[in-house]
Amino acid sequence: MLKSLLITSGKLFVAAALLVWLQKKGQLDFAQLRLFQENPWLVCATLFYFFVGLVFLGTWRWKTLLKGAGYTLTWTRAVTLQMTGFFFNSVMPGAVGGDIIKIAYVIRDNPGRSKSQVMMTALLDRIVGLAGLFLVCWVMFLLNLGTIRELPVFSSLLLITSGVSLGFIAFFFAALYHYKGQDPFLRILQLKIPGFGFIEKLYNAMRVYRYARKDILASLTISIGIQFISLLLFYFISTKVTSQYPSFAKVAVIYPIGVTTTAIPITPAGLGVGHVAFDQLFQLVGLDHGANAFNLFALSQLFLNLIGFIPYLTLKKIPMQEIDSVSEDADKAPA
Repeated sequence: MLKSLLITSGKLFVAAALLVWLQKKGQLDFAQLRLFQENPWLVCATLFYFFVGLVFLGTWRWKTLLKGAGYTLTWTRAVTLQMTGFFFNSVMPGAVGGDIIKIAYVIRDNPGRSKSQVMMTALLDRIVGLAGLFLVCWVMFLLNLGTIRELPVFSSLLLITSGVSLGFIAFFFAALYHYKGQDPFLRILQLKIPGFGFIEKLYNAMRVYRYARKDILASLTISIGIQFISLLLFYFISTKVTSQYPSFAKVAVIYPIGVTTTAIPITPAGLGVGHVAFDQLFQLVGLDHGANAFNLFALSQLFLNLIGFIPYLTLKKIPMQEIDSVSEDADKAPA
């Protein structure tokens, strides 16, 4: 418990230090949060993304992945757990995360089912979400080659976006293919190479869906819908903080890279790290106010996540010892 508290405190300190640094440089202006008060359409767009994109479509994606792995969850229960997860992601980002809370309830609702697989399903939900993000932006990249080609960082952006997108496609294809005999990729992943152990766990979790490919395809399609709405909202916010209409193509190709940096577990919810990343990425494509755009986007989501406290009140509470046990099992989930 003390170790977790120290780690969380350290992350909060790093986030605060980065935010103060950006503010002193003049790259971050918290006063721009007033845009939510001045522009009702911005509020409506943010609420639409939260309730339609994250709550409805996000729950649908997670429920689809659970079904494909053999877990049963009603829509009401799934929405309740989804919003509860959002709440805990905001109030306890460095300790008991929302995913652990959701996993604990799914395990209770499905006695006798594999605990390790439901833990990996939560991770697959994020992987599929990230894959949808890069695929959306890769398509936007290809559709706007004429505009993007003018950028000095064109080659680097093309390499990163195409490499990650094709990497996701290759991963899904390899994991979902029916092999005659032994899986050749599994033999490679069993080599004693740093990082291969984690990839093997993820690969084996995805292999479960080789008999439920339609569920992976459905979840990926849903992800593309979520991420497209997310991109539209971020672009809309960008137009408000810059007071102009920047190139949609430029924002689209840097957006997935910026969002990916927020997954690095240096600060809670990517705060500070995401601000710096978008500040630099905007400058790379000749735009300004990247930190301010991310600030409005991230803080609005963190605030709306608090609504999850209401559905959490309807749940039968799980003892903290049981949640800690799930958290420990998640850290050492077997392949």
